[in-house]
Amino acid sequence: MSARPFTEQEYLALSHHFASQNRTRDRALLVLGCGTGYRIQELLGLTVSQVWDGTDVPHEITIARRDLKGGKGAYKRSVRGRRVPLSEPVRSAIRDHLAAIGTGEPGRFFFATGRSQGGHGMNRSQAFRVLVRACIACGFDPTRVSTHSLRKTFVGRVYAASGHDLIKTQRLVGHSSPVTTARYLETDSADLDRLVLTLAA
Repeated sequence: MSARPFTEQEYLALSHHFASQNRTRDRALLVLGCGTGYRIQELLGLTVSQVWDGTDVPHEITIARRDLKGGKGAYKRSVRGRRVPLSEPVRSAIRDHLAAIGTGEPGRFFFATGRSQGGHGMNRSQAFRVLVRACIACGFDPTRVSTHSLRKTFVGRVYAASGHDLIKTQRLVGHSSPVTTARYLETDSADLDRLVLTLAA
């Protein structure tokens, strides 16, 4: 069963849940995932040096080809590095977490585990548990929630903001085909019913 995106109401509730408990790392994971569309392994591989330029959070993040999905495989020549601009809410979430962990260790993983020595990064399973437990705490059904829900939420947001332009969404997300992007978009049956009812007889 494929992951589902978060609704905006769920996103806001999760963000408030993490903020109310001062869980800056987990809130940053949510905000970056839904605000950049990077895959979970790409997010978890981020280091302090990639989100801090020495004076402030940069206005964009670029992940090199070698660190992207397929960047080391047989088709790596067809994979390009991916640059994503950071909105001010995303930069603010990054600042909050940097204030908690400090910027003195540039090589430290940004999403380090609290119990780690030397700043080891959290893994996909840990990130999954963070999201599912938060959904349960907020009263949401965790069925079909996974770390991929972050990227799917971003895709849905971009698609809506672009006026439902599939090609623009595909290019921004970094898919090789718009068919792949289309699979990320969930259509509500009520929306389809309304569309039919607007058609002329």
